[in-house]
Amino acid sequence: MSRRQRKHEIHQSLWFKPLAYVMAAAVLAIVTLLIDMQVDLSVRASFFAFNHEATRTLVSTLIASILLLGAFTLNILLVFLTTLSSQFSPRMLQDFIATRETQHFVGLFNGSFIYVLLLFLFMNNFQQDEFVLVPLLTVFMTFSTAIIFLFFINHAIYWMQVHNITWNMRLISEEIIQKNLTEDMEKLKVVKAGDLKEELRKHAKIVKAPAAGYIQLVDFQGMVSAAQKEDIIIALHERIGDFMLAGNPLFSYWGLGADKVDEEVYTKCFAFGNKETEIQDNYAAMSKLAEVAIKSISNGDPRSAINAIYQLANLMRAIDEHITFTPYLADSDKQVRVITREQHFEGALYRGFGMIRHYAKGDLPIIIEIVSALRMLAQSSNPIRHTHIWRFAENTIENVSQEIIYDIDRDLLLEKLDLLANATGNGTEYEKLKKAIEQKKA
Repeated sequence: MSRRQRKHEIHQSLWFKPLAYVMAAAVLAIVTLLIDMQVDLSVRASFFAFNHEATRTLVSTLIASILLLGAFTLNILLVFLTTLSSQFSPRMLQDFIATRETQHFVGLFNGSFIYVLLLFLFMNNFQQDEFVLVPLLTVFMTFSTAIIFLFFINHAIYWMQVHNITWNMRLISEEIIQKNLTEDMEKLKVVKAGDLKEELRKHAKIVKAPAAGYIQLVDFQGMVSAAQKEDIIIALHERIGDFMLAGNPLFSYWGLGADKVDEEVYTKCFAFGNKETEIQDNYAAMSKLAEVAIKSISNGDPRSAINAIYQLANLMRAIDEHITFTPYLADSDKQVRVITREQHFEGALYRGFGMIRHYAKGDLPIIIEIVSALRMLAQSSNPIRHTHIWRFAENTIENVSQEIIYDIDRDLLLEKLDLLANATGNGTEYEKLKKAIEQKKA
């Protein structure tokens, strides 16, 4: 696992922030005891002074209270994760766990318990007649934990609402696209291929995958830099997110320095794993939103499915805005050094809406909402995408399996298609499709 992957996994897990809270709680407990032992606070705040036995009883009682709140929190967390996994998608669990609010809440509960526990354990070792800071901070910590428990319940309820889930999923994915993909690839991309040294390509050497797994991460900047030094061109055989077996062709290379290449240098630029990640794969984010829509359709929850469809269209707009659909990555001299597997806008459409329409083939209201989402996408995307968007909608309608029984369904579908045709400039094609739809009348 590369350093970048390790950092991503740590911040996506429940280990990092809760562990930091536990360590901070341990330090705070030691500081609290030392201050109470070294400074006679009872003289200045006699009203808040407790004797040793009263302090011990108070702290032991509040330990049980904090532990009970922690148990309730764990129970709520398990119920919530089970609900997410069964009703939507197991992939959504990581999104909930990775949120800063969830990690902070879990960390605060663990830190509070460790703090009070350490005070209870070590205060018996000090023959102190009166304590001031220990009981005050213990009561304050318990009070804060009770308030945090209410915030945690509100946070869990907020996340249980599908429109909030899909909204947060889309925001996380957009942030990844804007930061990671722009930093890793967009700065290196060029539209025109230029000199690809085709006369040397017939002698290209093929490098095979060293291990099985998903391609999770590729160090494109390091690969381009190394290829520039050795004056070669590299062509990737698979794209990020694809699964490969050990021994499958991974990439090929050719050029003037091909005979002196250390293939291991370039193989180390690839990171393999047992799952798809969103670090560089925008398709993974689209698949999660599509799964929410599909699960909602199967659970008889059309409004949740429609919400996921709209968020998917919003994510598609961000992809069209920030990603250049070109396979060429060039060095500082604008010489192409890496040729990736080309991504197409229509491929992105299929990865998102294609899976939904497959499972909603007999669900005309969902098909109508897909057409509506495509119309909004066409109005806010680059005009060069209009042909792909219209063709996708046209193909979707042509393959609606059942007859359209209700007039209002047919009229609403035609209305949405008319708006899409006007947005994409396909009036003639709309008239042909309209005749085909009218023939589906029972």
